[in-house]
Amino acid sequence: MEESEQNISYTDALSELESILATLRSEQCDVDTLAERTRRAATLLALCRSRLTRTEDELAKVLESINNEDL
Repeated sequence: MEESEQNISYTDALSELESILATLRSEQCDVDTLAERTRRAATLLALCRSRLTRTEDELAKVLESINNEDL
């Protein structure tokens, strides 16, 4: 994944993914760009999953810290 792709926000990546999905589901999908759009979608999906996993890990640490303070 390129550095510029790392700078895209989760919201922007998700929005682009939804746009690609809508295009792929429609009859407007050009077979000449199908592979390119699918690759882009896979890249965006990986980025979103990575961000979600990282956020989940951070939230778990915060909650653990809060729970430990309560003891």
